[in-house]
Amino acid sequence: MKFRLFTCTFFFILFALSAALVQADIIILKNGGVIEEVTIQDEGDTLYCESAERTYYINKNTVESIIRTGPETFFERAKDFVISLPQQTRLFVKNYFAFAATVLGILILLLALLVFKALWVNISPIFKARTRRRDVIKAVKQLDPDEKSVLREFYIQQANTLEMPVEDVVVSGLIKKGILQTTRDKGQYSAGGLLLPVIVSTVAIKHIKPRKIGMPSNLNDPKAREKLSKSRPRYMYEMAGFYKSLEKKGADRW
Repeated sequence: MKFRLFTCTFFFILFALSAALVQADIIILKNGGVIEEVTIQDEGDTLYCESAERTYYINKNTVESIIRTGPETFFERAKDFVISLPQQTRLFVKNYFAFAATVLGILILLLALLVFKALWVNISPIFKARTRRRDVIKAVKQLDPDEKSVLREFYIQQANTLEMPVEDVVVSGLIKKGILQTTRDKGQYSAGGLLLPVIVSTVAIKHIKPRKIGMPSNLNDPKAREKLSKSRPRYMYEMAGFYKSLEKKGADRW
């Protein structure tokens, strides 16, 4: 409702201002007199004339000719419309045209900014999400052997969520690429650093296939299982070695 009211007001002001720019007519009388800058309205045998200073009637028999200085179509109608307005209104439009035009220009600029802001607020997240999605898919297609070994853990351990050391170079790299996501910010520290629960992102999981990350088709094959065991993430071996050293120290104390 407000937008419709603003639109009507805008076109009304534009119509009135354009009409205010129309030059007035000139009347040449039979006695040689000239009346300039008047607006004329035909009322039968009489011409209703109005200038900025006064309003009067002239009998057509006293008029030699009328010089029309304004356009003939749209602006002529605009002029007739303005004639019907009160004199003070027309004088205000004429005298304060520059001010009114400036205000109108500012209103149009503000409206354009508001429209742009509204569009940007709604469209920007869509473009960012599409760009992020495209980057994640591209990263999945360019996984290196270490990154594949981290992703294989979800299949090996048959879990959707795993605790991983987020300070590990490979794990942190996968998180930055949007392939992995942490489910909370607080965790516990271990030999490999801060452990946080991690999942595969919804975008990445659709494009990660077991064969693409090196999962053997037959896990019952001893050779395949041995090969898979040797290619597990580096941080798992580091953590295993750390815990073994702790157990050894504990045994030596006894």
